[in-house]
Amino acid sequence: MNKLVLNKTNSINRLKPALLCSMLVCISSHAFALEKRKIGMMETVELNSATQQIIIKGKVVTAEDNLGCPGANIMIKGTNQGTTTDFDGNFTISVPSSDAILVFSFIGYQEQEISVAGKSVINVALVADQKKLDEVIVVAYGTQKKVTSTGSIETVTAKTFQDRAVTNPVLALQGETPGLVITRSSSRPGREAINMQIRGATSINGGSPLIVIDGTPAINNEAFYNMNPDDIQSVTVLKDASAALYGSRSSNGVIMVTTKKGKSGKMKIDLSTTTRVNTLGIRPQSPTMQQYATIWLDAAKEDGAQANYWGWQSKENLQLMQSGYAGIYSTLYWGDIYIANAPRYDEMFGSSVSTFNNGSISGGTENTNYRVSYGYSEDMGALQTAYDGKKQYNVRLNYDYKVNNWLNLETNMSYLKYSLSSPSTGLDGSLAQDPPFFPSRNPYGQWYANFNIAGNRNSVAATVDGGRDQTIRDQIMMNLSATFKLYKGLSFQTKVAYSKDFYTNLRYEITVPQYSWYGDLAPESVNSASSIRQEDKQITYQNYGGFLNYEKQIGDHSFSGLLGITAEKTEDTRLYGYRKGFVDNGVYDLNMGSIEEKVEATGGRGHNGLYSYLARVNYGYKNKYLLEGSWRRDGSSKFGDGNKWNNFGGVQAGWVVTEEGFMKNLKPLSYLKLRYSYGEMGSQSGISNYSYVSNINNGSALFGSTAALQTASSVAGITSNDISWERVAMNTFGVDFSFFNKKLFGSFDGYKKRNNGMLTNVIYPDVLGGTAPKTNAGELETKGWEATLGYRGQIGKFKYSIAANMGDSQNILLKKENATAITNGVNTNGVLGYPLNPIFLYETTNLFRDQAEVDAYYAANNNNGALPTGVNALRPGDTQRVDLNKDGQIDVKDVKFMGDTQAHYVYGLNLNGTYGKFDTSIFFQGMLQQNVLRTGFFSYPFNTLYGSQTTAFIGKTWTETNTDAEYPRMTANTTRAAWNWASNDFALQNNQYIRLKSLIVGYTLDDLKIGNFPIDKFRIYFSGNDLFEFSKVKDGYDPEYGDSSNTIYPFTRTLAIGLNVSF
Repeated sequence: MNKLVLNKTNSINRLKPALLCSMLVCISSHAFALEKRKIGMMETVELNSATQQIIIKGKVVTAEDNLGCPGANIMIKGTNQGTTTDFDGNFTISVPSSDAILVFSFIGYQEQEISVAGKSVINVALVADQKKLDEVIVVAYGTQKKVTSTGSIETVTAKTFQDRAVTNPVLALQGETPGLVITRSSSRPGREAINMQIRGATSINGGSPLIVIDGTPAINNEAFYNMNPDDIQSVTVLKDASAALYGSRSSNGVIMVTTKKGKSGKMKIDLSTTTRVNTLGIRPQSPTMQQYATIWLDAAKEDGAQANYWGWQSKENLQLMQSGYAGIYSTLYWGDIYIANAPRYDEMFGSSVSTFNNGSISGGTENTNYRVSYGYSEDMGALQTAYDGKKQYNVRLNYDYKVNNWLNLETNMSYLKYSLSSPSTGLDGSLAQDPPFFPSRNPYGQWYANFNIAGNRNSVAATVDGGRDQTIRDQIMMNLSATFKLYKGLSFQTKVAYSKDFYTNLRYEITVPQYSWYGDLAPESVNSASSIRQEDKQITYQNYGGFLNYEKQIGDHSFSGLLGITAEKTEDTRLYGYRKGFVDNGVYDLNMGSIEEKVEATGGRGHNGLYSYLARVNYGYKNKYLLEGSWRRDGSSKFGDGNKWNNFGGVQAGWVVTEEGFMKNLKPLSYLKLRYSYGEMGSQSGISNYSYVSNINNGSALFGSTAALQTASSVAGITSNDISWERVAMNTFGVDFSFFNKKLFGSFDGYKKRNNGMLTNVIYPDVLGGTAPKTNAGELETKGWEATLGYRGQIGKFKYSIAANMGDSQNILLKKENATAITNGVNTNGVLGYPLNPIFLYETTNLFRDQAEVDAYYAANNNNGALPTGVNALRPGDTQRVDLNKDGQIDVKDVKFMGDTQAHYVYGLNLNGTYGKFDTSIFFQGMLQQNVLRTGFFSYPFNTLYGSQTTAFIGKTWTETNTDAEYPRMTANTTRAAWNWASNDFALQNNQYIRLKSLIVGYTLDDLKIGNFPIDKFRIYFSGNDLFEFSKVKDGYDPEYGDSSNTIYPFTRTLAIGLNVSF
């Protein structure tokens, strides 16, 4: 009952409704377009039939400075005829009669209509659109006008999430704003392993941005990852001292999510549906049977007299395998076994179909507004042998009520539920481990044992019959607020938030018998022991706050202030049970496990509280000189007496240079603002609820004159009251600018942040007698920059915009105990004076050209006898490591710093255009530098003998006829292979790539009628995600894969067709 296998028929059946809907939409749209074309032709004929044309000349300027508007649009109303102004704002246009009406428009300014009425000269002064100039952005505990903001704040609008072929809104943010780096290591629904980082590393203990939804910190990141993207109005990223008002949780930045509300007017119903087809992306370098044999034969040829055929016994067997022969092979270790080309990748993965449906009802009156929405999605993974997907349900209500002139009430409520189901085994490293020639079943329909007699690995059997891993999460959220207008400019707001998270995971593993090709039971099974485990967790989060706001304008001086107090409490409970001996009788409950075998039962309860005082003051003079100061005092239950309270805050300043009199006549420059901020923020990463309290562990220990397990208790570790928050100081210098009446715009920020109290382990003498607690003894410094540049314009009816962003950060570990030792590879413990996760590798020179060069190398560099000898001895074509310290031996002292693992120069490029009813959006995302050192079975040829082999280096290694090859000589000697490949500089790859992250093409009809039924909007669109990429990764992996090659679950490309209807 829990074994669902997808096939092509299922996929086609899932597509039928969407295909039918899409076909009907295309037919109706085509008919409508033809009708409109006829009308357009009639209008053209009538226009061209005019016997006299009137020439109109004039100039378009902006009202505030009387400067010309280059590129302003002038259209004859009711036609598609028009022109644009030149660089000085001048224009000339022909109109058919004096009854014509000219429509003047320019980005950022109000549209004007002027009748010709016999005039031959028409001059127009366009007035700025105050709605756009007064754009309001969300900040900590409030809002601000964008023009008066002094912080490094980026806003991503609802358009970013519209029509995207992704369900997780975080994935839609990749590359959208500089400084926010979002990575993932999988495209499996619900298992993407997402990581978010703002402005680089802050601590060796990690940490992620604080998520705030509708003004309240989220109960956990899942609340954001699983939001309905259609509910999001905007996402604001606070990157500098603008985040300091969140105090002890702000050092990693803040992401503020604002959800959509209803608008006054008639009730509006929005419906949308999207069907997505997920196809396989870049194929991991897993071989076919023929490729596997080719690699072994190449190695045997290069090893010559020392050729190792392993269990395949002979060159003839491998040549037979290389030819693709399917049949019985005689082997050295496993007897006579059946082999046929059976790549697991091709058998297990393929295309899938996902669906996403949304609906909302919104509206309002003079005193109320409301919006109710729902969302349902089913995201399918690429696995074909069993169900691997996620079902998600979202419901949200936003309701505002103006009780009277002095009281406003707001309500935000949401419910989230998702069900994540996948095989419990079979998708781990074993998928990349076995050679690609064991069919999943024998002729009797039984599961075929690997190597005929082993039976401990069969990924198809594991995914089909090996058990399930099922996660269900329910989450409710409720925000209530009341705002009292006490006096002109003075208001008081009280807020109450309550969230509850229910998490249940049921995982059972079933022993799956394996059989030889002849039907004999194999000695081992997939999943050697059946088991079942269940975990239930609940988190309750409460937030209470009171805020006093004041705003005052005195002449050219503007003042605003905020005083607030908040109290937060988080409680969690956990219950876990585990039993072996589970028998699959169709009932999946912990009680179905054996009580005679291993039984585990654990649980726990915890809570923490945070009490805070906060304040902010803003001052502005003529919107030209801007100042802001913020302060927060946090008290946390996570720390002991004397360290529970700490102060955080920041100052920000801005100077709008273009408001100065001496800048008024600088024609091309439209806007220039200089910014500076300094903030001190905190972090609680790596700090548990009761780190200052000694915990007692209960268990068992071997003890007694007759040794036996006895009940025992122990202290978990030494504790300290001196632990406090990590404290991060950040300086930011920034500039915002625009040119040519704000058509060209951009910004640049440079920053430096320093963690002066990073929590690290301190090494004490062994006499201490226990595990020492972390202390605030580390220091880390990060420097970086961010830049944006964009242009928006209009050519006739075609409106377009181009925007690009890029950012980079570099960090250095300044202080940490036990951080001086260097090892080859990635040093995750940290090394003083280097960035986090530094990479140290052996520098290599040319491959050995001949035996004389090999002999000379041994004579010069084998003082310690560490070079491979005997059957492992190096040969021509092998790798030459450099003795960097010139001590006559090759060891870890010779490794060289090669960089770090962090993503550098991350960028995004947005191209948008509209023409009439058509619109398109193209988004590229990528990075210019990231070091990847591949690990796992496919990291290099013959990393292991028993595993599968990577195809990435076939034909690229040294031979006597290819001495200029990029890679060393092939060998099946694992010691020599490790010397040739592991920890050498050429193994380090640059993960540079650019990817077409999103492509959207849409067609929208407004005010459409079907019979007597009016439709406000009818939109059909095509959307694609991760459609193609250009990458410098040499071994053929997807650039987002990460460094491990032990999993070959593919990344997918997504094609979607969607329909939006509003009425």
